[in-house]
Amino acid sequence: MIWLGIGLFFGVHVMPSIPNVRDGLIERMGAARYKIFYSLVSLSGMALIVNGYTRIDYHMLWPTPVWASHLALTVMPVVFILWAAAHMKGHIRKKLKHPMMIGFLMWSLVHLLNNGDRASLYLFGSFAVYCVFSIISSTRRGKLPDYVVQSAKHDVRAVIAGLVLFGGVLWGHGFLFGVAPTF
Repeated sequence: MIWLGIGLFFGVHVMPSIPNVRDGLIERMGAARYKIFYSLVSLSGMALIVNGYTRIDYHMLWPTPVWASHLALTVMPVVFILWAAAHMKGHIRKKLKHPMMIGFLMWSLVHLLNNGDRASLYLFGSFAVYCVFSIISSTRRGKLPDYVVQSAKHDVRAVIAGLVLFGGVLWGHGFLFGVAPTF
């Protein structure tokens, strides 16, 4: 089940890197229907991933290092800042070019380190591989931020929004994902 979800979710996310496929679908379906299709396949894939992840028998592959939770608590605020910066026209996005994918790569690596089981390897490992593919693919296609930064206010907003989001997820992580972060 998890593999079907991973195939659907990342398969639809790889489509934009294949312009003939994406453009052909948009031409046949229209832009609005393509976006609906893309969203529905993504959501279906994510639902299958979550369902599959929860059904896999626990099998530990490596022990979690003692310091891994501290690393995660140090890295995750940066991840949320990068995710926020990806939606703003600031210096962070302009300089890093791929803040969303860099953030997801960091997220997946610290979660892999903290969860040495087979299901986590499938989940977080597939995200890590996709992030590397996406960064390389979009760089080769020239899909880079192209705008003039007006002021640093976008970066300040990204930091504030990222820290607020991090605080909210940190507070609700146990409720949302069944595992409370350890300090």
